[in-house]
Parts: sequence; C-alpha cells; structure tokens
Amino acid sequence: MRQEALTTVHKLARNNPRVLFIGSDLGAGTLEAMRKELPNQFFMEGISEQHIIGFISGLAQEGFIPFFNTIGTFITRRAYEQVCIDIALHNLPVRLLSGGGGMVYAPLGPTHTAIEDFSLMLSIPGLHVFSPADANEMRTLLEASLEDPRPYYIRFGKGGEEIVTSDFQIFDFMPRVFGLEQSEFVICTTGVMLQTCLATKQLLESDGRSTTVIHFPYLNQLHISEYLSLMQNAKKIICIEEHVPRGGLFTQILHEFVNLCLSVEKVSHISLPHSFSHNYGSQENHLNFHGLTSLAIYRKLLNLGN
Repeated sequence: MRQEALTTVHKLARNNPRVLFIGSDLGAGTLEAMRKELPNQFFMEGISEQHIIGFISGLAQEGFIPFFNTIGTFITRRAYEQVCIDIALHNLPVRLLSGGGGMVYAPLGPTHTAIEDFSLMLSIPGLHVFSPADANEMRTLLEASLEDPRPYYIRFGKGGEEIVTSDFQIFDFMPRVFGLEQSEFVICTTGVMLQTCLATKQLLESDGRSTTVIHFPYLNQLHISEYLSLMQNAKKIICIEEHVPRGGLFTQILHEFVNLCLSVEKVSHISLPHSFSHNYGSQENHLNFHGLTSLAIYRKLLNLGN
C-alpha cells in the first residue's frame, strides 16, 4: 500500500505541477523516479517533522498540494501542535501520509507504534482521517483527494496487503459492505484489519453463522444511519481495530449510535489494550498476543453469540 501511495503521488504530480511530494529521511532511493523526472516537485527534508509541517503549510498557502510521508508517530506525536495550528486551523489541502499504522514498527518499541493516532487526529477540528484497506483503495482515495481543499490524515500499513476492495473503483467516503443485508453478526473495522475480518467472516459462515463486515475507510463520519436495519437486526455488533479502544473507530461508532438513539448494549470491541507495549516482537506477534487474528476473533464471536 505504501508503494502504491508513492506511485500514485508521482502520477498525480506528472499531470499537475501543484502536486508536491515531501518526505522526512525515508531512505535512499525512495521515489527516485520522481526525483529525477520532477526534481522541482520532490523534497527530502531529513528528520525535522515539525519544520516540515510548517514548510508544507506555507506551500499549501501558495497554491500547492503537498503530500507528506513519514512514520505515523512522527506526524501525530512529534508534530501535533504544528498539524493543529499550521494545517487544520487554516484548512489547508495537505495530505499527511502516515506510514506504519498500529503495530507495524513494534520491533522499534513503543516510541514507534501508532496506536492512538486515530484518537489524536480525529480530535483536531477540520482534519479528515482515513484508513484504506489495500493498494486499490489507497489509489482511489489519493486520486479523489486532488480536488478536495481540506486537509487529510491517511494511515496505512507496511504494504503487501491482499487486494479486497477491487469492486470499489471510486472513493466516495462511504463504508464498504461485505455481506448480506441481514446478518447475525456485524463486524465493523477499518484499514488493514479488513482482511482479517473477512477471514473471520469465512470461518463464521462455515459454521452457518451469517456475518456482514463493514469497512470504514473514512472515520470522521460513519454514515451509520444508512445501515439502520442491518445494525438493529444483528445479534451482535463488534468493532475490530488495531488501535487503543478510546478515540478510534469504536468510539466513533458509539457516538453515532447515541446520536441516532440506538442501543449500544450489543456493541463490543476487540482492540489493542489502552497501554504502551513493552513486549518485543513483530506486528504479527503483537496481533496474536492481543487476539486480533481471524481465529481469535471467530472464537470470541462464537462465545458472544451463544
């Protein structure tokens, strides 16, 4: 997905001189083709994220459309004030491409795990938060963003994800529904956890338990009102996310349920714990440990449904 994001920015820049790519110490060779072809639209600024946010904000005020890519925690934690004041306050068309969402960089420790980024960025007025599931959705999102004057925060994983959104060739800010109009279980998720949830859906349906998965690539507004029948008739609704339980998709779902006067009694979640991790291991190790695998989710849903 990361490579698709960079490739798409290059394509957009080729057709639009206002599109710029900015990175912070991304390593030799990153978007080398764009650097050679469009040197005036390519910047590699080093480890200076707070400076970069100010820099790209100035560029945006001059009419450019900057796409800034770096590790997620360096955008959210390190440059939070600059994102708030320099970008969101002025409603600038900046695209923050946040790499390594969730536990991707777990081997580097808690300083590099973006486990609360949804919560931080959703709390900023006017900033629009996205979490595409695969390279196809990333491409359609970036293409759709080009004419949008608002600021974006886009979280993505490490790349190589299975393409599961091929039926959706236009990004329209709406949820992606995989399943029947009426199901016993409704699984709500976002980002690369969609692939895991679709595998869970297969396990449940092999047991005769009807399941619908709803993927929310856009987190500011979930459009729950469009799926009232599905939500009301489900036996259980469970939110699955690679994020702490507060402030992310689960919180957004509860917020919309309350606004619609819907009962939240049957809504539960499986997420990362509300704590920094001090265990060493890969992203896969941590997801296994916290029950964010298709088999673990399947077993928990069977217990909830009995």
